[in-house]
Amino acid sequence: MHLFLHRLILAFSCPELRSGMTGRSRAVLWLLLASVLLMLAGPLQASHASAPIAWQAMGPHGNGLVLIDATGQQTIDQIEQRFARGEASVAQPDRIMPTGGAASMWYQLSLPAVTISTSRVLAVPHPGMNRVELYRPGEAGDWHAEYSGDSIAVNRWPLRHLNPAFEFVQQPGEVRPTYLRVQHSHPINVRWTLWNTRDFQEASKHWHLLLGAYMGLVALVMLLCVVNAWTWRDSIHSWYAAYVAVLAVGQLSLTGLAGEYFWPHNPWWNDVASNVLPIAGAAMGHLFMRELVVERGDRWATRLMLAMAAVGGVLALCFIFIGRDPFFAITGPYYIASFGVYLGVALWYAWRIPRVGLWILAGILAVLAGSVFPILRNMQLVPMSFWTQYGAQIGAAVEIPLLLIALYLRSRERRDNQLRVGALSRVDPLTGTANHRVMLDRLEHLLRHQQRDPDTGVVLRVRIANIQEIRADYGLQVAQTALVHAAACITHVIREGDTVARHRDGDFVVIFGGHFKRDHVSEIGQRLIARGLAPSDILPPGAVLQLKVAVAAKPFQAQGVAALLQTLEAAVSELAARPGKALRFVA
Repeated sequence: MHLFLHRLILAFSCPELRSGMTGRSRAVLWLLLASVLLMLAGPLQASHASAPIAWQAMGPHGNGLVLIDATGQQTIDQIEQRFARGEASVAQPDRIMPTGGAASMWYQLSLPAVTISTSRVLAVPHPGMNRVELYRPGEAGDWHAEYSGDSIAVNRWPLRHLNPAFEFVQQPGEVRPTYLRVQHSHPINVRWTLWNTRDFQEASKHWHLLLGAYMGLVALVMLLCVVNAWTWRDSIHSWYAAYVAVLAVGQLSLTGLAGEYFWPHNPWWNDVASNVLPIAGAAMGHLFMRELVVERGDRWATRLMLAMAAVGGVLALCFIFIGRDPFFAITGPYYIASFGVYLGVALWYAWRIPRVGLWILAGILAVLAGSVFPILRNMQLVPMSFWTQYGAQIGAAVEIPLLLIALYLRSRERRDNQLRVGALSRVDPLTGTANHRVMLDRLEHLLRHQQRDPDTGVVLRVRIANIQEIRADYGLQVAQTALVHAAACITHVIREGDTVARHRDGDFVVIFGGHFKRDHVSEIGQRLIARGLAPSDILPPGAVLQLKVAVAAKPFQAQGVAALLQTLEAAVSELAARPGKALRFVA
């Protein structure tokens, strides 16, 4: 699956592949990507297909009741008496309950009757619940209590799972109700689900498979980022790897998987991590976006993102060292402000660099669409639902590969620009041959090598004798085209690995390594002259190149590069002044 996803990413991000595709091929590629997403969504659908008995805060017949213990100190016997006096109200699944502080919610659950002993699992599908207690009637008329929630180490839960869950056996003819006590740090609507044990185990496998696929995607992306950071020599991939790591661990803490597997023995961190890590992920997002635009953005934009990252870091430290209650209300506005900054930067980047920026914008929109639901839920504006619990994870899962594609395209463009800039320092921009500096280096190297092997090396100096006439008759543009054509003629007759360079006075210098006989060099020169005299499609009709070639063969008599070039210049100038001769060897 990971290899398949990687190939899909490369296919979507590689313009050479896309340009070679027909419309049908592109449609197949999109269909494959959609199939992968459906495969990842399969466990999610399957978990709902094996539906629990109740996805509500009330029983299947609507007979669940709830009452509030404002002090959080009342015992089960006192609560049972309050229910008996009729103080409870009908539980409503979409009602936001006034949890927070010491207050606790007590639910009286009348379970569906059974005819045989039935193994049940009652779950509260909210991974961040502080404390959940289940009271079942005992055989001696007492109560059997079990405890779960973030205030208790996960390895001490009665059923180790993503969220609080309790397994019990329901006997036929039970008349006493079951009670559920819930405490949480802020107002929330409480839902419980009742499963038979087999269906619960199947659904649990599906959820763990889905979250495992998410972890695999994150691990793959981080590995690709490390490889890309080293291959492209681009630090933004390291920033993205850090962002993905913090974001993923934060999402896993919100789903409960991190508490189940990463820190099952630490209840304090399990409770705090679901607030600290998402804030840290948002702060890392600002640092990543700053690194993305720091080379192209205005100074105020980079300072704004640094400030937002600093605020996120301070909030995370406050959660750790002071506590959640004084600062939890600030997180909603901070997330909304962060999304505004992300979206603004992404829009600006997409406007400046659409080829990369549109992928960035798509990723930001995906995570915004998924994260808005839990933020609104924390601000008590919408009730708990599937999207409030898992929207952020889905948005992040879509964002991660989109941003990876964007970074791949960005790094490749950056590398291509660096190669072009580097080539300009070594290549003549008009003809594409080596420039004057490279020519001097190669000649110096040839002269040093000739001191060890006097029979090696040949140097040609080529001049277009009629370049001024071409310019006078046809103009500057055609004269420049003639230079390009001359470079092509020279390149065609030399071997691969030999050097063609343009002297700063306009002549071409050809440097041959190895051993050459005089007849072979003369043949090369004659072929070059003949190609210049042949008609060309890029030149006007009747326009040909009169090439003059001066050859310095072994052993060179001139001492030093400057003397050698001067000797060749004198020879080619003499040839240009004599119409009848085009090739000359110099001593």
